[in-house]
Amino acid sequence: MQVVTISGFRANIKQYYDNVLLTEEPLIITKGDNGAVLIPLKEFNSLQRRLEFYKNTQAVRDLKEAVDQMASGKLIEVTDIDAL
Repeated sequence: MQVVTISGFRANIKQYYDNVLLTEEPLIITKGDNGAVLIPLKEFNSLQRRLEFYKNTQAVRDLKEAVDQMASGKLIEVTDIDAL
């Protein structure tokens, strides 16, 4: 992950932008004690979908229950998904 000051970013914005898209690595842009992060749009969209999932408490409970059932060996074999 790269870190650059706002003035360095401003001076080479195209290079930093292109590098973030090419490497898919976030870029931290600092200004004093504050900062911002530049990430590819697909990563941002992925993070947004995850946040929406975690906000859905029922979905989180269902997932936890499924993981607990798998861990305790409560599995079923499905040979025909359409039969469910």
